[in-house]
Amino acid sequence: MSATTERRPAKTTWIPVTTMEEMPLPDGEELAELIASLKEAEAEIAAGECVEHDSATFVQEFLALGAVEASAKAK
Repeated sequence: MSATTERRPAKTTWIPVTTMEEMPLPDGEELAELIASLKEAEAEIAAGECVEHDSATFVQEFLALGAVEASAKAK
């Protein structure tokens, strides 16, 4: 009698992937701008001025961005 069990495949999903690149750390001014931008975004979220992620339309919106970029490169 075999002691092995049949393994079910793991649940998977497709996600967009970008390449990782080395980049310099932000200097003092850039860091201050980044922090200010993040605080502004947090305030917008707190005020309800944001759009929640909608997984049903994410793929279509992502592919549309790629189509716009491809069209711009073709010109």
